[in-house]
Amino acid sequence: MKKSPFDKISSPMYDLPMKFPTKVRYSLRLLIEIKNSNKPITLREVSEKTHISENYLKQLAAKLEKEKVIKGKKGPNGGYTILNPDFTLKELIDIFTGGVKLAPCMDDDYRCELMDICKARDIWSQLNKDIDKLFLSVKLKDF
Repeated sequence: MKKSPFDKISSPMYDLPMKFPTKVRYSLRLLIEIKNSNKPITLREVSEKTHISENYLKQLAAKLEKEKVIKGKKGPNGGYTILNPDFTLKELIDIFTGGVKLAPCMDDDYRCELMDICKARDIWSQLNKDIDKLFLSVKLKDF
């Protein structure tokens, strides 16, 4: 049985009460289908396999193509292919959400009079770094 890149996530620390937006979750499913296809795959084929609406997949594919993650080709032998198999889960999350921020004070434009002395902020900052490192280690080619 093939090991999942997520096998390394076994610590309770990673059982965080967060959910990623549908765009991130469905984009990951789209990318996995494209990557695992031995030829360019159409959005209709992906829709049939994943039960994600073809119209929604078109929106996701347009964004991923704009970001140069996938390439689409029209015509009889058309479909989508992956441009970068080393593409990471962190990059995908960043495209659709701007990145994981566990607390408001992790945003660059957030200002608080206690920022320089807040120990809780230090904890959030370290957790953010750890999560980013984990998500950088999960690559599309591993699926």
